[in-house]
Amino acid sequence: MKLRIFRKLKYDSLRLLRIKKSDHLISIGFIAGFFHCWFPTFGIGILLSIGLARLLRGNIVAAVISGSLGTIMWPGLFFLNYKIGFVLLSLFYFSSIQGSQEIAMSGISFGHLGMNFLVGSIVNSIVFSIMGYFLLRFVLMKYRLPLLNRLKRT
Repeated sequence: MKLRIFRKLKYDSLRLLRIKKSDHLISIGFIAGFFHCWFPTFGIGILLSIGLARLLRGNIVAAVISGSLGTIMWPGLFFLNYKIGFVLLSLFYFSSIQGSQEIAMSGISFGHLGMNFLVGSIVNSIVFSIMGYFLLRFVLMKYRLPLLNRLKRT
């Protein structure tokens, strides 16, 4: 099973590195494909990846690869959404109601779970899309050929 996942990851990496488009188009496509993974899309993720990549004129192959990668990372992304949302809301919310012992003792109530998740997913999708675009574009610009040669050898 582990070997199968490794081979699939290697195959997708080779496909991404072999795309003959510009670094900008590949990065836009990759980020457009991964953008929806921060939200619960319930089975229409690949269609959203393709649609958003077409809308932004990014590479569709890169969007499908990143959309499928985001599907695998789904539980971790959702946990990160909740944690980031909890931290951000606690910075603003807990400081304004310091006298409330219920929130101070329990840390959170069930009514705040959805708001934590929503705030976290919005912030994560925006921040990681901007950071991911520049990071992926830099990696493709500087290290595309060395990475491709290394993956071909192994």
